[in-house]
Amino acid sequence: MALNFLNKAKVTKVGADGKRYRSKTQSRTKSAPRTSRRSRSFWLLLAFLALVFLIGGSSRKEIPTLILLRPASVLLAFYAIATTTAEQWRAYRAPLVMMAAIVLITIAHLVPLPPAIWQALAGREIILDVEQLAGQPDIWLPLAMVPLGAWNAFYALFAPIAVFLLAIQLDDRDTFWLLVALTGLVLLSGLVGVMQAAGINVQLYAIMSDTPPGLFANRNHQAALLAMLFPMLALIAATGERFGFDGSFLRVLTAALAIAVVPLVFVTGSRMGLLVCVVAILAIPAMQLGLLPTHWLRGGARPKIALGVGVAAVVAALAGIGFAMSRNVAVERLSLINEDLRYSVWEEVLAFLPGYLPWGSGVGSYAEVYQIHEPNRLLSASYSNHVHNDWLEVVLMAGIPGIILLAAAVVMFCVAAWRCRGARGTQSKFNRLGLIMVLVLAIASSVDYPLRTPIMASVFALAVVWSCRPNHAIREVKGREANV
Repeated sequence: MALNFLNKAKVTKVGADGKRYRSKTQSRTKSAPRTSRRSRSFWLLLAFLALVFLIGGSSRKEIPTLILLRPASVLLAFYAIATTTAEQWRAYRAPLVMMAAIVLITIAHLVPLPPAIWQALAGREIILDVEQLAGQPDIWLPLAMVPLGAWNAFYALFAPIAVFLLAIQLDDRDTFWLLVALTGLVLLSGLVGVMQAAGINVQLYAIMSDTPPGLFANRNHQAALLAMLFPMLALIAATGERFGFDGSFLRVLTAALAIAVVPLVFVTGSRMGLLVCVVAILAIPAMQLGLLPTHWLRGGARPKIALGVGVAAVVAALAGIGFAMSRNVAVERLSLINEDLRYSVWEEVLAFLPGYLPWGSGVGSYAEVYQIHEPNRLLSASYSNHVHNDWLEVVLMAGIPGIILLAAAVVMFCVAAWRCRGARGTQSKFNRLGLIMVLVLAIASSVDYPLRTPIMASVFALAVVWSCRPNHAIREVKGREANV
C-alpha cells in the first residue's frame, strides 16, 4: 500500500539449525487477513467526510453545493440509523439522547400552531400586525418566526447525525485510520490556504474572508480546524506504533507537520485562532501520551525545569516564524478588539433577548429578528448573519430549552473529563483528544459560529464520539503487530 514505508520492518529469527524463520508475530498477522480490511461504514464515512470538506465549508443556506450535500446527508443518516446495533445505541446513550433532544426541539419549532397559541408567544407582535394588515389574523404559524430558516437548520442536522452514527460503528483500527484520514483532510485545507496566501485564486464560495480561509469561507473556522490538528498529530505519533507504523519516523513526521501548521494559523489573521491554538497545544500534556522517555521526568526538578524552558523556547521560535511569514496579521488585529462590530451586536442582542423568552424567536431566525431591532448607528452595506457567539444565539432562538441543552452539554463534558482522570490506554487517549477538540470548538463558538458549517459540525460529531468512546471500544494491541 501507499504507506508501506511507514510500517515496521519484517522480523525474522535464526533457529539453532541456522535456518531463518518468520516470527510468530508475523505469522499470526498474516493468518488473519480479514482484520486488515476496512469496514463498509469506514469507507462510507471517509467518502462522506471528503465530500463535506470539499463542498461544506460555508454556513450560508443559499450555497449551490447544498443541492448535493443535503440529500447525501439524509440518505447516509438513514443508512447509519438502520445499521447501528442495539449495543452501539446503548454504549452512546447520553450523546444520542442529546442529539434526539436537539432534533425534537427543531421539529417542534416547525409544527404549525393555532392562532391563539402563536399569538401569545413573546415577540410575535410584529407578525400579528402584518397578518392583520394582510387580512389573515387567524392563520396557523409555527413557533419559528422564520420557517425557512428552521427548515434549513433541520436539514443541516443530518450531516453530523450521519457522521456520528457511522463513527460509533467503527472498531479500533478503523477509528485510528479515520483519525489519520481526518488529519489528511485538515492538512488539505491548510494546503489550500497556502495556495491562497501565495496569490493563487482558489475561491470556493462567493463570499469569503479576505485572508486565506482554506476550504472554508471564514478564516476563523480555518484557524479553529488547524488548532485541533496539534492534538490529533500528537495522538497519531503516540499510538501509530501500536497499529504497525514505525514509531520513530512517525514522531519526526508529525512534529514536522505540526511546525508547518503554526504559520498557517497566523496567516489566517484570526485572533480567535491564536487563542484556541494555544489552548490546544497546552492541552496536549493532559492527553498523557507518553511521547517523552520516562527517565526525562524522573530526575527531580532540574530536568523538568529544563524541559519546560525547552518547550517554551520552541513555542517562542514557532511564534517568531509565524510572525515573519504572516506579517503579523492576527497580532495587528489584536489592537482592533475594541473596534470590533460584534461586541456592539452582542449588546443589542442582550438588550432585546428577554423579549423572546421563554421559548425564543425560533431556530434559524437570527438574521431577520436582528433586523427588527438593529439600531441606525449599526446600519451598513453588510448585514449581521449570526451573533458571532453561538452560545448567545442558541439562547435567543431556542429560549429556556436551549439554555437547558447548553447546560446539559457542559455537564456531559465535565463528566467525561472526570472519567478520564487517571485512565490509561489507547481508549483514554482518544477520549482526551475528543474532549480537547470539543473544548476548542466551544471556545471558538463564543466569538464565532464554526458549528454552523457542515465541516465543523461533522468534526464536532467525531469529537463527541471519541470523547464518549467506551473503554472496551478501542483495544490495546500488545504483543503482536497490528494489521494496517
